Amino acid sequence: MINPSSNQRGIGLISLIFLFAVIFALLNVYAYYNPNFSLSRYSPLNYLKAKRDETRITDLKKLEKAVLAYFEDNKAMPTADGWCGRFSTLLHPEFAIAVKPYLERQDLLYDPLYPNTNRDYFYYRVDKRTYILMAALEVPKENTKGKYNYERCHDWPGDDIYNYRMTNVEQDF
Repeated sequence: MINPSSNQRGIGLISLIFLFAVIFALLNVYAYYNPNFSLSRYSPLNYLKAKRDETRITDLKKLEKAVLAYFEDNKAMPTADGWCGRFSTLLHPEFAIAVKPYLERQDLLYDPLYPNTNRDYFYYRVDKRTYILMAALEVPKENTKGKYNYERCHDWPGDDIYNYRMTNVEQDF
């Protein structure tokens, strides 16, 4: 039996709910006056998206390293000029076959969320010395120039999904 005259310490459930409500209200007021602030940026779902994006960028760096190693051995980028396609595609496996021996574990790299789809990593050989690697980030970086669309490409998905790229030239294609 609880003694009504004893001093009980602690925070009750109602107090916690009230505290969270006050914090949520203050964050909404702050977001109203600061349009660049987004509470969704700090959500667990956004954290998972950012982690997948880190994997994508790391994968592109591995692919870039493999492409450059291929170039050192062959004095040309993998595939023929103007060739483009998704890295994991079965229809046009030339790029995957060319760079696979140059990958660290010789494992093919796939987008963590969209493997073997039209959102998988994309490669475009502009000419003998120029390549472009692309990925579709879920939380685009502030410094990305926008979405890339290469209409000259026969395998381009057509919905401008790629918003991150790595290339060995600064020129915009």
